[in-house]
Amino acid sequence: MNRTLEHMKLLQRAVDHHQAGRLDDAAALYEQVIAEDPRNADALNLLGAIAHARGQYLHAKTLYERALAAAPDIPDIHFNFGNLLAATGESDAAVAAYKRALALRPAFVDAHLGLGVEFHTRHRFEDAAKCFHTVVGLAPQDARGHFNLGRCLMSLRRNDEAATYFMKTAELQPENAEVPMLLADLHASAGRLMDALSHVRRAVALQPHPEYYSTLGELLRRVNHIDAALSAHETAVAMRPDDPAILHNYGASLHAAKQLRKAEDIFRRALARNAGFIKAYIGLAKVYEHLGFFDRAIATLEEALKHEPESADVRFKLSMLQLTAGKFEDGWRNYAYRMEDANAQHARRPPFPPYWKGEDLSGKTILIWTEQGIGDEILHAGMIPDIIARAGRCIVECSARMAPVLARSFPTAAVVAFQRPDMAVTPAESADYQLAAGDLGQFFRPDFDAFPRHAGYLKAERSRAAALRERYQSRARGNLVVGLAWRSGNKDIGLLKSADLANWGALLDLPGITFVNLQYGDCAAELAAVRSNVGVEIFQDSEIDSLKNMDDFFAQVAAMDLVISTSNTTVHVAGSLNVPVWLIDPARPGRLWYWFRNRAHSPWYPAMHIFPTLNQQVRDGVSWWADGVDEAARRLRERRTERGT
Repeated sequence: MNRTLEHMKLLQRAVDHHQAGRLDDAAALYEQVIAEDPRNADALNLLGAIAHARGQYLHAKTLYERALAAAPDIPDIHFNFGNLLAATGESDAAVAAYKRALALRPAFVDAHLGLGVEFHTRHRFEDAAKCFHTVVGLAPQDARGHFNLGRCLMSLRRNDEAATYFMKTAELQPENAEVPMLLADLHASAGRLMDALSHVRRAVALQPHPEYYSTLGELLRRVNHIDAALSAHETAVAMRPDDPAILHNYGASLHAAKQLRKAEDIFRRALARNAGFIKAYIGLAKVYEHLGFFDRAIATLEEALKHEPESADVRFKLSMLQLTAGKFEDGWRNYAYRMEDANAQHARRPPFPPYWKGEDLSGKTILIWTEQGIGDEILHAGMIPDIIARAGRCIVECSARMAPVLARSFPTAAVVAFQRPDMAVTPAESADYQLAAGDLGQFFRPDFDAFPRHAGYLKAERSRAAALRERYQSRARGNLVVGLAWRSGNKDIGLLKSADLANWGALLDLPGITFVNLQYGDCAAELAAVRSNVGVEIFQDSEIDSLKNMDDFFAQVAAMDLVISTSNTTVHVAGSLNVPVWLIDPARPGRLWYWFRNRAHSPWYPAMHIFPTLNQQVRDGVSWWADGVDEAARRLRERRTERGT
């Protein structure tokens, strides 16, 4: 009894040292107990914990195994052993150890937590969520359960639920700066950038970490607060000057500020520290594109492929440059990576039926599914007649908004509406082959000579278009009827493609023109400002809502004498109908690949004239281009004169 009592006293002294962080003293006493009592499970377990903390994994494993041999029914030993196994990558064994601990003590909070973390690491998110839900139920005031459950729900893309648990974590653990950063991520992914900013600012106040400042700068750049973004990035770089990711983010804001040479230097600094940092190559290529050094931009992305040959991000961005330059063979091949790109909105469909690779389609059925936004859907639809001519039967799946137009335009095809491009409606066994509409280019547009001179491949509803034209001509009283649009809703580069209508005075104050609003979305304030400041009434047809009814919008555009617009859905509608359309577009940046370089006319749309501009400016967060607008006004004045009005 005396020897046992002595061991207990030694063990308690060791535990006191252990809890106070005096590990050497604790280890010495644990070893003394073990020397005198080799099967003392408590001493073996706690000495194993010290060995684990010191990275002595083999020694720790031996000690835990001895402890378990001496006392197999102590849950704490199984739990500690599970932690060691998880740290050494023995995942299956770690899960078994945690489960054994829980079998012995079902309400063991830390074991539920450890098991959940291991499941989460293995991407078994549903299993992990069950563990963390149990932790929250057993210990509702333990922030760890709420925090880990929030992270798990994020992985399951149940973001609203995740936010609830992060908010509870913040309530229980207000000093945890990681929580507002995660909340910021949730808000940013949903497009709520101002909410995301408030959370990042909270994180920075709690912990002035360089990565937090870098994220703050990124968000400020995305809301176009460029000066504030640069300040945040400069703070991050000062704190961690050799971090490639932080340098990259700084370079992106310098690019946005049009400090292009400095941005180039920063991206090169990032690459000097990490020669395989793909994002820095992409950022550098964007700078060169903005500067007009297109060949250098292509070479930069080709250099990136030496480090990651199958990088979808690089190959897709490279395809944009190659296609812009008319390098169709390489461009179309790399364009196929667009659905694997990090920013892709939809995934490629499974290969059943198989993807068409140019096989003979005589007597065969091919399924073509359109993709991307409405503008790209209309653009790609220009190649559907080519595939219809090849196939025995063609099924076209498209967005519900475009289905009536495509059904009218391609009466020999079966047109079906889908909810999402990557979710098929037609049974796979109904077709011999399938292909995304954007992939048709590699077969039917190998060079500029392959683009057909069409008279309109999409068709508006004839009687509806005639009624609208009669209405507008009656209002115009002999004037030209000119439709206008000036904004893009593209979430990534919409700002670069959107103009300030208030700066279009050179066009708007021309006599002999009746303007009709073709701009989608709410633009009542802009129309009122033009009426007040320029003295011009742009007719708003209350019967037409292009966001709800594309068929009506096609009829409205078909009723125009001329359409003038920046790069958005409107120009695609006009071009596909072969209605005369003038595109006012920046030469760079913001010009999309399918308008190509140095071309005044579009090969996609014979009725289109392109007015490129180099004088791109940003006022009040909206781009405008004085020289492009002025040239379009000059041409419109000539056309009005030729018409005798």
